[in-house]
Amino acid sequence: MDLHLNPNNQLNGDTDVLKMIELIGTKKSVKKNTPVLCEGDKCDFFFFVLSGVFRAYRFVEDKEVTIGFSFPGDIDTCPYSYVNNLPSLDIIQALTDSTIIKVNKADYLEYIRKNKVPDITDQLLANYIEILMQRLIAFRALTAEVNYINLLARNPKEVSKIQLTHIASYLGVSLERISRIRKKNALI
Repeated sequence: MDLHLNPNNQLNGDTDVLKMIELIGTKKSVKKNTPVLCEGDKCDFFFFVLSGVFRAYRFVEDKEVTIGFSFPGDIDTCPYSYVNNLPSLDIIQALTDSTIIKVNKADYLEYIRKNKVPDITDQLLANYIEILMQRLIAFRALTAEVNYINLLARNPKEVSKIQLTHIASYLGVSLERISRIRKKNALI
């Protein structure tokens, strides 16, 4: 396999990390609408997206709230559950037929112990925190339209496969509003 990390993700030793993922991970096909993680499950893995689109979301007052999307080249997990070994509050669902490489935490920890390689967990968490900080600032400082354009710029082909209801939830706007935004920016 020829793995490529999404350029939005920065890890020291990208090539070594990808080799490790390929070596100890398990390639899996995930059908559209299938969760790879359910609320209440302990998340003892992370995964690398080879193809497809994933959505992380939570229920807030019985309403689905989209936290974010993962695209090819992204590494995803539920950090809170993964690090603390507690039940997940998140649901991570494939929005398209997808392929991932799933890396179990026990296999990962054994690999870094045996091979005396640095643990990338802190880097992954730092990247995740920075993504959330950028998103928080963007959602406070920019319009929903600009945030939609920024999402589209990340991966236009894959974003076009995401249901408008999920994008509306992510941006915190109504379905009608996101429809107008998408129509207005269809030529971008």
